[in-house]
This record gives sequence, C-alpha cells and structure tokens, in this order.
Amino acid sequence: MTWRWEYEPDRETVAGGAPADFLAEVEKMAAELVRAAEVLHLHGPSYQGADEGAKHALSPAASSFT
Repeated sequence: MTWRWEYEPDRETVAGGAPADFLAEVEKMAAELVRAAEVLHLHGPSYQGADEGAKHALSPAASSFT
C-alpha cells in the first residue's frame, strides 16, 4: 500500500488565495501524516494494532495534568 495526499478536487479550488507560507506549512504537515500512515501500516495485513505499551504510554507533560 502506498500513501499519499493531494488537494481534492485541486489546489486552486481548495487553497486558492492562501498565503504561500501557510500552504507550505499545511503541505509539510500533510507529508508528515503520510509518513506516519506508512509507518503505522508498515506490515500491511499482518498489522495487529499498537502494542499495550504504546496504547497506555503518557508523555511526561501529559502525566503532569493527572
């Protein structure tokens, strides 16, 4: 499986008139999401979901709010 992102229906319709620096950040984030999806589904049909450690891990910042 190959992941990609694109403007739907096209860039002009979706983002016409938006500042170039804003679009660059949006495109950067979209590319990061594609990379994350590729990693998450790296093993394709054998993917069983996140392991228990990943499901329950909290970052130090998040745990300070409990």
